Amino acid sequence: MGNHDSFEELPLLSDPVGRGRQSLHGPKPSPRPKAQRKRGLTIQEIADRDDLWGEGPSPNPRAIARPDKETLYRLLQENCWLERAPFGREQSRWFVTDKAVECGYGQTVDPSNTHSFVLSGPKKSFPFPVFYEDKVRDVVWTLGWDVILDQLNTIATKKERLAWLMAHHSYLPAKAISQLSGVGIATAKRHKAQNDTQ
Repeated sequence: MGNHDSFEELPLLSDPVGRGRQSLHGPKPSPRPKAQRKRGLTIQEIADRDDLWGEGPSPNPRAIARPDKETLYRLLQENCWLERAPFGREQSRWFVTDKAVECGYGQTVDPSNTHSFVLSGPKKSFPFPVFYEDKVRDVVWTLGWDVILDQLNTIATKKERLAWLMAHHSYLPAKAISQLSGVGIATAKRHKAQNDTQ
């Protein structure tokens, strides 16, 4: 996503200034919550931080595998930190939920006025979610990733682990379900497809 050491210059999508439209037929919609302007970590940076997932310099007695970026997006969405919303004509993007912004956990940064889509490309010119460094541990704790891993450690077979994951965490990507259960990726995809049609 480029260098985002400081978001001081970037506008915040969560900032209500200029966003409210007045309706002729009803009350003015409530403004979006005001975001703070401070250092935030991207989802990739959170996924890459060993110290957030129990793999730091002094790890727990049992090493905790950390989720990859796609899995982390799904965990954040399932736990109401992120939402997927339409952006432009044919796209959708991830946004920090209004509640998370209101409570001071993160913001959606819009760098489009500092980067050109044509010159910088889509990764630098489209909005993306960040969570504040001083709140990231609290956010990660709510995801229950360690609880998922602990439960899987008590289940003996691949088939039982797969069944438990599909019953309780079918929102996870097929790749994560495959890795966590020990079954092949094709098996995980087939079970997810069956689960989605039910």
